[in-house]
Amino acid sequence: MKIAIVSDIHSNIEALTAVLKGIDEEGISTIVNLGDLVGYNASPAECVELVRQRHIVSILGNHDRAVTRIEFAEGFNILAYQAVVWSAKTLGPEHKEFLEKLQHTRLLWNRYLLFHGAPGNPDAYISYLFQARKVFNYMRKKTPGVRIAFFGHTHKCAVWERDVRGKISKLDIQGDSFHLDPEHMYLINPGSVGQPRQHNWKASYLVFSNEPEIVRFKSLAYDLHTAQDKIRRAKLPEFLAERLGAGM
Repeated sequence: MKIAIVSDIHSNIEALTAVLKGIDEEGISTIVNLGDLVGYNASPAECVELVRQRHIVSILGNHDRAVTRIEFAEGFNILAYQAVVWSAKTLGPEHKEFLEKLQHTRLLWNRYLLFHGAPGNPDAYISYLFQARKVFNYMRKKTPGVRIAFFGHTHKCAVWERDVRGKISKLDIQGDSFHLDPEHMYLINPGSVGQPRQHNWKASYLVFSNEPEIVRFKSLAYDLHTAQDKIRRAKLPEFLAERLGAGM
């Protein structure tokens, strides 16, 4: 069985379309979206509609929540805030209703834990050891037997591992794929489809195979210039167009 994991699409329909085409070419039918369908870029309604049409398993992201309840955007930086306000005006009621119904945290097949930032909190990050430890402890207490969690929010590919001794480390991702140890626990981030921040503009996602457990990180080129032009035509901040090309 294979699962495609995407996250942080951020209203970039050009990147999303390219990624879905790549997933379809691999014959993968199960797709998981880890949140932040909207924000930053200029095609929020198109992205929500495509995910709805494809029946993609989806989690609530902090930008998804903010476009339906603007008070949750008060802590955003000014660029993110402006994009959320614009997106909220652009989305139709059916799109907002879809986002409002998304869960913060979800178990897939009672085997894989899904969340955006951290369990129950789409604003939280897993960037440091103490944050990863907190989530591993949550899993051991709240979802015993679940070894693997997928998360987003940082816009960077990452794998955190907890071994049988309880030692936690962030793995150095070398190459496109690696095998998981069946005795260890993992927190895995696919990177961002719509606004990667790894100094590479290509859309990032991953493919997970369960027998044996293998993670393959993928990146695909897409129509970057069209995505940038849409940002400019929408009169969103110019920096949002520039950062797409810089992958930052």
